[in-house]
Amino acid sequence: MKSLYLRPIVAAACALSLAACGGGSGNLYLGGAITGLAKTGLILSNGASTVTVSSGATTFVFNDLIGSDATYNVQVQQQPTGAKCTVTNGQGKANNFNVNTVIVSCLTDQYTLGGTITGLTTNGLILVNGADATSPPANATNFTFGGTVGDGSAYTVTVLHQPDGQTCSIANGVGRLGSANVNNLQVSCTTP
Repeated sequence: MKSLYLRPIVAAACALSLAACGGGSGNLYLGGAITGLAKTGLILSNGASTVTVSSGATTFVFNDLIGSDATYNVQVQQQPTGAKCTVTNGQGKANNFNVNTVIVSCLTDQYTLGGTITGLTTNGLILVNGADATSPPANATNFTFGGTVGDGSAYTVTVLHQPDGQTCSIANGVGRLGSANVNNLQVSCTTP
């Protein structure tokens, strides 16, 4: 008779001790895919759990496991330097399977490239930076390329075509973009 009353008490004690240890929850991985991460400094969070993601990474996984039926809310805790990242499918409730449907999309900050022109009196000047080209008209005193350059990217501006009857040269045409627009290129044109 004593064992009849003792069994439920022992079972309850075991259940409480298992619950205090986690009792089987916390066995699922939380992670996903990353696109476009070319910068350092990205930190993702899920509640108090964080993960630092390396530049160039295409996947991530939190070290802390989550339990079945646990809710999750993956957010960008810290943006990478020179880029912005957004989270898609970051909120939900885990079932009995690892969660790998979170998507983090990153874009490097973009800036313009341009400068001043002196002495341009005719048409035909074509300046290029990679595949991006601009053709300032006669008497222009400044220019800006139509495309943008990513933060930290190298640029090399050259004269693809000289203007009619003139010769132009470029100062400050080679460099690496910082976290701001570049407007210190100097194009000087002369008439022989």
